[in-house]
Amino acid sequence: MGSELARTVSRGNAGNARIVGLFDEYVPGRAALADELTSDAHPRPTETDTVADLINIDSLDLVIECASQVAAAAHIESVIDAGISMLVMSSGAMIDPEFMRSISAAADRNRASIYIPSGAVGGIDALRASKSLLEEVTIVSTKKPISLTGAPGFAEWENKEISESTVIFEGCASEAVPLFPANVNVAATVSMAGLGPDRTRVRVVADPDSPGNVHEINASSRAGKFSFRFENIPHETNPKTSFLAVLAAVETLRSICEPSLRIGT
Repeated sequence: MGSELARTVSRGNAGNARIVGLFDEYVPGRAALADELTSDAHPRPTETDTVADLINIDSLDLVIECASQVAAAAHIESVIDAGISMLVMSSGAMIDPEFMRSISAAADRNRASIYIPSGAVGGIDALRASKSLLEEVTIVSTKKPISLTGAPGFAEWENKEISESTVIFEGCASEAVPLFPANVNVAATVSMAGLGPDRTRVRVVADPDSPGNVHEINASSRAGKFSFRFENIPHETNPKTSFLAVLAAVETLRSICEPSLRIGT
């Protein structure tokens, strides 16, 4: 996802943002991306070997994390303490309420901001607006079995043939996120927007006939009932990620660069 976001920025599709630095532990991939982004109109981004080197780039205003929950949790504090804002794609890294409060306080102290895109779902604005009135929130994520491979929560199913819709997990968001770190960041985002990780119910379904990465959100509140269904096409370079998640990140970045007009809550 990081490479696709960088290409989008380079094409000028994310406002006036520009790529000034890259960090990736896989050096050949990082170098190839830096080569691709270099042109007469765009100077070669600075390649760094550590996040510490990255945040020392003078012209850096925003770090975009596209790595993993582990990477996000490991580095967000140092980025924020440097007074640099951060866009976090692996929202599951922020699901612990105490960690979220600590990082938010650090952002306030250092005049930095934390941005979490809506990802592969919509309806986040409705959940936020009715947060104090919510009574129940459930998200059901249905994916083809191949999209769940490698997840700790899918381990017992790895060598089994799944020929029909099968419930792989059912529980709360705080349990789901570490079990499916690359698959249910949407559950983390939904929980943070609404009832919190312990009260947001999550169901993960493997279905070989799924039309894509499907997310269904159902919420009940004293302000009304809300239902949202998203049939997402997996991104061509990463089947575990929905195309919409990439688009949501691009739109978030564009709104950061062009803050004069904001539509939605």
